[in-house]
Amino acid sequence: MSRVVMLSLGCVAFFCAGATPGAAQAVLDFDALTLANYAALPASYGDGFDANIPDVQYRTFTVGTDATLNNFVEFWNADYGDLSKVVYPEENGYAAEIAFVPAAGCGVRLISFDMAGYSHVDRTNSTLRILDAAGNVVLDYVATQGGGVEGDGNGPQHSSFTPNLFVPGTLRIQWGNDWDIGMDNIVFESAPLTVPEPTTTALLGLGGALAAAGALMRRRAARD
Repeated sequence: MSRVVMLSLGCVAFFCAGATPGAAQAVLDFDALTLANYAALPASYGDGFDANIPDVQYRTFTVGTDATLNNFVEFWNADYGDLSKVVYPEENGYAAEIAFVPAAGCGVRLISFDMAGYSHVDRTNSTLRILDAAGNVVLDYVATQGGGVEGDGNGPQHSSFTPNLFVPGTLRIQWGNDWDIGMDNIVFESAPLTVPEPTTTALLGLGGALAAAGALMRRRAARD
């Protein structure tokens, strides 16, 4: 009776360091902060909330020229609709940006975020968009939805946006030009850019394993 020898070849998936499928999503909110109104958000806040996104950056800037006014956004404790502890552009007439800068080999998935108008007033963004590292706009909420946010007591007192989109490399959220529009509860996660092709070493190892399996099968067939 002949015997069949089966060789099981395992598949290996490569992920950016520390990223595992189904890992918990990170939430960038500002509830842990004890700051006065008008305070500049600490530059390091949010760094490492996801292990593969070590750097979160903030700035207030001019939309038309992309000129940075300051490398921070400001903090406010209450009265942006029903949200508390939000961030907003440092000066009225400017826009704010939050940039998620991942580790090499990683990208960023933006799941959702909340916005509301001050002081309990509906507001409209003139800018509300998601950009990639090269500055390309990948989603423009003003163009597609008008850029409005809730804030008053007639219905929802804040707006929730659910882009659920992936950007390879750095992802930027930009909004404004009104300091009466605040942002909170940004849900995001890292993800690998690609699954690499097998390395030369891995392929050589696979070839050796197949050759060994073939020799073993021949020996056993000869005995039978």
